[in-house]
Amino acid sequence: MHKEDDFCANRNGRFHWAQAGFFGASAHPALFSFHAVLYQADGTGARIARIVYTTRMLGTNALMNGRLVSPKDLVFPLDDTDITSGYGCYETLKVRKGLLYLADWHEERLFASARMLGIRHALVDGQIVRALSALVDANRLRDCNIKVMLVGRQQRDADWYAFALPALFVPEGGYESGVDCLVWQGERPFPSAKSLSLLQSIIAFRAASDRGCWDALLVNRRGEMCEGTRTNIFWQRIEELDVVYTPPSSDALEGLTRKLIMEAMAKAGKPIMEQPLRLSEALSGRIAIMLSSTSTIVAPVARLMDGQSVVTLPKPPAAGELLELYRSAVAAT
Repeated sequence: MHKEDDFCANRNGRFHWAQAGFFGASAHPALFSFHAVLYQADGTGARIARIVYTTRMLGTNALMNGRLVSPKDLVFPLDDTDITSGYGCYETLKVRKGLLYLADWHEERLFASARMLGIRHALVDGQIVRALSALVDANRLRDCNIKVMLVGRQQRDADWYAFALPALFVPEGGYESGVDCLVWQGERPFPSAKSLSLLQSIIAFRAASDRGCWDALLVNRRGEMCEGTRTNIFWQRIEELDVVYTPPSSDALEGLTRKLIMEAMAKAGKPIMEQPLRLSEALSGRIAIMLSSTSTIVAPVARLMDGQSVVTLPKPPAAGELLELYRSAVAAT
């Protein structure tokens, strides 16, 4: 729902970011649109923020440093450069039928991202997992995604937040017929960290959305297709369909769905290898591509849109097998 509201910031320059959608705009371009922010003096020293936004936050509870609070209690100073510069990291977890998936894995990766980015925090193992379980119980949502955000501080421990967002699902028919993706020249800084600095991803994802695509696939400076803005890539050559490849983890975020699939394939004795995917090869018509993520799980790519060119891809034979391996692995965790 699009809304246009006035938010009045006090003399300390604070306003409700949960309503304004600042974090959402930085962290998840698919769910939030931060169209415009205008400030003007009203004669009292206050600044008025007029914001046109789209927001879909769910539930009556959120987390602030482990405490259950109302989303309206989450505020940030307008001059807080740690937040406005995106100095932090995040995770997106899924809740399906009331079950929180892979929470300990997500916590572990959040801590790993914090280490890579030099973010100091006082959290201990299991602390976030327990708090998220309490959030899921308090909101009583059967199907949603949970966004966890850790904001770095220069002279003190990080702050962290969590809130519920709508569950994302692949478009109807996407698992059978595939999804379209936009080719995008660019790469994320710190590709191994799940950083809040997502300008590259936001621009690419919105360009993809404008063309009706599920995601934008990033091509690095070496001409290699390394990852999507919110997905990992698996691929097959049509002349060797018994092998599944994925771009090296050094060039892409090591997604947890990717990790689970790779471990399940290795356990099943299925060949899977890390290998760069040249853009020229991806556009040759001889490569079948699949995407994985928390919400996507495993979906084939039907077409690649590269500028004005549209390349139809072969259907990946392994897509169904990877999906079943993932489901079996999740059931066993």
